[in-house]
Amino acid sequence: MVLAVVLAVLTSACAVGGSPSPPSAPEGSPGGGIELPARPREVRLDGVDPCSLLTEQQRVELGLDGRPVSTRDRVGLYEGTEVPLCTVRGFEPRAVTVGVSLVGSVGIERFTSGELATDLQQVTVQGFPAVVAVPTRFTDYCTVIVDVAAGQLLDVQYGTGGQQPPIPQMQLCRDAETVAGAAMMTLLNS
Repeated sequence: MVLAVVLAVLTSACAVGGSPSPPSAPEGSPGGGIELPARPREVRLDGVDPCSLLTEQQRVELGLDGRPVSTRDRVGLYEGTEVPLCTVRGFEPRAVTVGVSLVGSVGIERFTSGELATDLQQVTVQGFPAVVAVPTRFTDYCTVIVDVAAGQLLDVQYGTGGQQPPIPQMQLCRDAETVAGAAMMTLLNS
C-alpha cells in the first residue's frame, strides 16, 4: 500500500505541464528541453534486479536501514509499462524513502523534452549523462534520471519520510544524486 502511494505521488508530480529550466538557466527561469552529452557506453537494464543495485554496505553508508522491497507496477509516466522498483526506507539518522526504478521502455528524452512539470539540472553520474528533475508542484522528494542505454534509464527518487521539520528539497536532490551514484557503481561493476 505504501509503495502504491509513493508511486502515485511521484507519477502525479511529473504530470505534463509546466516549464523546465535548462541547466545553465537561473533557478526558476523558463526554458525548453535540454540536450545531454553522449553516454560513454550502453549499460542495458534487462534482467537486472533493482534491489541488487544498492549493496548492504551502501545502504548502511546511505542511512537506509529498512528492508528493500521489490515490486513491479505500471507507471503512466513511462507509457503505462510495468517498471521494476525497489523501495528502501531509512529511519536513522532521519526518515527517508528511496525508490530505484529500472525503466526499459522509455529513454531519458522523456525528461529532457521539456514536457514535464520539473526544473532540470544537468549532472553526470559515474560518467553517464543524467538530470536532476526537481518537481515544481511538490517539495517532499527529488528525482535523478540516468541515461544508461537507448530507450532505458535508471530512475532514483529520494523523498522525505514525513519527519518534522521536513528535509529541504535541495538536500533531497543531493541525496538522490548520491544514491544514483552508488546504484550506478554497482551496475557498472556487475
